Amino acid sequence: MTFRYARHTTDLNRIEKFYTEIVGLEKLGGFENHNRYDGLFLGYPNENWHLEFTTSMNKPNSKFDEKDMLVFYLNSEAEFKRIKKVINQKNILLENPKNPYWAENGILISDPDNFKVVFSMKQLMFNSRDKLTTLILNKGINNWSELIDFTQKLPYGRNENRQDFSLVMKENKGTCSSKHSFLKKVADLNHFDNVKLIIGMYRMNNLNTPKIEDTILKCGLDYIPEAHCYLKLNNQRIDITNAHADIENLIPDIIEEIEIEPEQVSTFKVDYHKNYLQNWIIKNEMKLKFEEIWEIREQCIKKLEQSDLHVKTF
Repeated sequence: MTFRYARHTTDLNRIEKFYTEIVGLEKLGGFENHNRYDGLFLGYPNENWHLEFTTSMNKPNSKFDEKDMLVFYLNSEAEFKRIKKVINQKNILLENPKNPYWAENGILISDPDNFKVVFSMKQLMFNSRDKLTTLILNKGINNWSELIDFTQKLPYGRNENRQDFSLVMKENKGTCSSKHSFLKKVADLNHFDNVKLIIGMYRMNNLNTPKIEDTILKCGLDYIPEAHCYLKLNNQRIDITNAHADIENLIPDIIEEIEIEPEQVSTFKVDYHKNYLQNWIIKNEMKLKFEEIWEIREQCIKKLEQSDLHVKTF
């Protein structure tokens, strides 16, 4: 059975921006002038539910009260913090739910039509008994949210073997690649939905990465395309490279994103990055050769490795 929640509205653009930028849904499709209706579908691919919003010459005449609401469950404290940060950045007012349950177990806002939307937590418990999940359980980590928090707090450091995901736990450290691929692997083993491992190619410059300012500017470069790993949890970018990581600093400079599998963080990621750089050099008719730019990039990474505020490294 597939569930569709359908509602008439006056402004599809405002509704789309709200439910994609704040809630994190994706636009699945839409239609124009179908029996004089325009429409929009929002949700996640391959799920058995979605939202439909329509407009027409007829204005909405919906009747609802403050106890009518859509409830979206988040599966980790990291997602919850991310949602609250976006709400604050958009200057959206937090409201007081009439139902005391939601006052204790969620946050409430209104969408552009003044319909109520609640965000609440729903813990994902581990359900697999594979070796990796068993290792996590033996550490006293009982759910997905606790694992994300534990992994983010681990010191930054390269693991002996990036193909062995358990080393993040055994060596108590990890990089952007190993930490995020480890979490994605655990999510796959436990059949947690809407967890994506992403490589984001972004413009690494002195604004989003101040530690490299001297290195990059003296070479006459405005930026170097750099590859960074992070997760998308329910379509929200989440970076747990370290306790200070904030993907917001990079979003304006992201050039492209691709989804990968955990096993691709080693050879594939390096090859992808190098191929991108080589094409970037040709396209922009750079005076510096690939080997020279890669060396500059390595100097930048060494500076980051010497800092407590690592942005990333392979």
